[in-house]
Amino acid sequence: MINRSTPILHVASVEPCVKFWTERFGFKATIEVPEGDHIGFVALEKNGIELMYQTYSGMKADPKNPLADAVEKGPSFLFMEVPDIQETIHALNGAEIVQGLHDTFYGSKEVVAKEPGGHYVIFSQLPPAK
Repeated sequence: MINRSTPILHVASVEPCVKFWTERFGFKATIEVPEGDHIGFVALEKNGIELMYQTYSGMKADPKNPLADAVEKGPSFLFMEVPDIQETIHALNGAEIVQGLHDTFYGSKEVVAKEPGGHYVIFSQLPPAK
């Protein structure tokens, strides 16, 4: 019934977000849609994981769009499972870290970063399965 779930993150500017994911984590842009002299929409993919970004202005371009008023209501939170939290911390060097490496009550090791669009990304190394 459902084949896939992909977050669409709305931001003021797409380009810094593309750079964050491509340069730090090796994502590739699979779709780019221009909006004037900049990118208005992009889809990024790596190993079956997909993220989409769209500008606030692109979302608001259609005044009849019932979602247009919702795009700037607040940040999203992404939960990303990673195999090696130390490798992730290394990739995040220079990024805005909201919460440093910590152990959670459910046994994960996590670090929380804010990506350039203002959304929070929780990187989590889950404990081994028992």
